[in-house]
Amino acid sequence: MSNGRLLRWAIVILVFAALVLVTAFATAPRWRAYYYGGPAYYGGLASNQALLVLSGHSREVNGVAFSPDGKRIASAGGDADATVKIWDSETGQLLRTLQGHDRGVYELAYSPNGKLLASAGHDHTVVLWDVETGATIRTIKGLEIHVMGVAFSPDGNWLATADGNGARVWDVETGQECLTLEEHGHPGACIAFSPDGKQLAAGGSEWKVRVWDAKTGKMILTFRGHNRPVWDVEFSPDSKCIASASSDHSVKVWDANTGREIVTFTGHLEKVAGVAFSPNGQRLASVGADSTVRIWDATNATEVQRFQGHTREGISAVAFSPDGRRLASAGKDRTVRIWKVTD
Repeated sequence: MSNGRLLRWAIVILVFAALVLVTAFATAPRWRAYYYGGPAYYGGLASNQALLVLSGHSREVNGVAFSPDGKRIASAGGDADATVKIWDSETGQLLRTLQGHDRGVYELAYSPNGKLLASAGHDHTVVLWDVETGATIRTIKGLEIHVMGVAFSPDGNWLATADGNGARVWDVETGQECLTLEEHGHPGACIAFSPDGKQLAAGGSEWKVRVWDAKTGKMILTFRGHNRPVWDVEFSPDSKCIASASSDHSVKVWDANTGREIVTFTGHLEKVAGVAFSPNGQRLASVGADSTVRIWDATNATEVQRFQGHTREGISAVAFSPDGRRLASAGKDRTVRIWKVTD
């Protein structure tokens, strides 16, 4: 073979290798996260060491919630798992497995007094569980499509749901629908009550966050700013702000009374699936498809801590403990991981 042909083949091989590397780099969020913001680059703010790893689900974990006293953690299993598991938050011991859904569970919410647990399912139902006994208290079946969001009112009397047809509110005692939220006839992915009980916020596939009067169901505000679906919403502890997580890789914080966008958090390399305010409102946690757990200063959007321990791409949900010292993340690697939050 001539030197010219050898040179041409060498160039072809080098170009092909370069294309492979570029493609892999562009499509692997964990590689990019490590390069741009992993432990080697991000110094002391990044950690892979979890306080606890809760393993037991047979499919991805879609939701996670601390009990109001911080002693228990509930987790939601997706797809064929379809279980809710309750763990001791200090030891990681599995205390109970709740079975009642026919398909995957999307989200969980504890009642304010900690006695009930609500689970939203792909089987078009919401199940209310007795936390102490594991018994099913009530199954809400008046839904025509999968339920992705669920939230208790601060007084525990009402339960809000977001499903493929919109958002509605139910009487916890009777299981009867008592309110359909005005002008929300679009698929809903998330819903939240304000801590003062006056408002409800929801987001979904239409790229907007909407806010309603919690008593009348009348729409008050519409927040426009995301350019992809909204997967999670949460009020700040003082009810003055709303955080939203989107497929556009960002988290936005809005003024709950005016709809003004206050700040945008950027840094995630893929869809942001979950967001949570710390109990004192000073920190904001976010998780997403880039498999990172990030904690931000809620006022200036500065990233202050990062965790990268999940072993499979994608984290679905995040929750602060009631004392704000720990953070739980639910991942596609079928685990819940508990992290230490620094001051």
